Amino acid sequence: MDVITAKAISMTVLGLGSFVVGMIPACISQSARQRHPLLISCLLCFGGGVLLSTSLLHMLPEARENLPNYTELLLCAGFFIVYAVDEIVHFFNRTNEGATGHRRNYGTGEQSSLLPRSSEDPEMRQRCCGDTGDSRMCHVSHTEPCNRSSSGIIGLLCALFVHSLLEGLAIGLQETASQVMLLLAAVASHKFVVGFCLGAELCASAAGNLCMHILCIALFSGGSAAGIAIGAALDSVDAFNDSPAVPIMQSLAAGTLLYVTVSEVLPRERARWHERKRGAGLAQFLAVVVGFALMYLSTKYLDHDAA
Repeated sequence: MDVITAKAISMTVLGLGSFVVGMIPACISQSARQRHPLLISCLLCFGGGVLLSTSLLHMLPEARENLPNYTELLLCAGFFIVYAVDEIVHFFNRTNEGATGHRRNYGTGEQSSLLPRSSEDPEMRQRCCGDTGDSRMCHVSHTEPCNRSSSGIIGLLCALFVHSLLEGLAIGLQETASQVMLLLAAVASHKFVVGFCLGAELCASAAGNLCMHILCIALFSGGSAAGIAIGAALDSVDAFNDSPAVPIMQSLAAGTLLYVTVSEVLPRERARWHERKRGAGLAQFLAVVVGFALMYLSTKYLDHDAA
């Protein structure tokens, strides 16, 4: 197999494979989501663990190799950029809805009060903070974060697109077919997992908007294919490896993923279930740990071998 054929196969596998796995969550019916809401929430927490590991254990170390002095600073810059955009969007889009307090019920699309579930219906209250019911002892907000802005999902998509593009560039710059196929296996091992997690997050954040789901997944899956094509067209591998733009983009993207994970995905899912069912928080925690560990093992062993 020549190197051009290997790169063409890589473009097809990563592009088509990522699109298929990203669309799988959209194929889960609304009735199925309503029958198993905790399972869906655990899948989203699993995705949060995957994104957290991708940010801190995969993207950040790669950026530090070529930009050791400013990597952490740039990660924080990416975090604050998305934070600032989120607050600016909320500032200019503030409506009376924020004053009256409404949010969407998970999995149903119905509106309910922003007050904690325990305040809405005392009979449904689960005393997560002990028999005393003292809310000061609880470290988890029971109110879901505001979701009137799409900056979080846009930031997530941009970060994953940049990461996919850079991974595709790395594959496209390889000079032998064996190197291309080995790196393809390493990238695909975690890209498909991330693609599924992105699809699940889109279902939670943009439920019912199939066109947006398809567009976002298409952009994500096309990132690697575009990167491979660009890398194959480049004449100088050294110029790519020595460019400071690559670690800068990786660091900013890592900070974006960190913000989306710790400020939106995980707080939202914990708030939805913290008082609804006993043991739900532990199930979510285990899902996060499993997702984190899966990406860690993939990064440590598969990517290391490919290098």
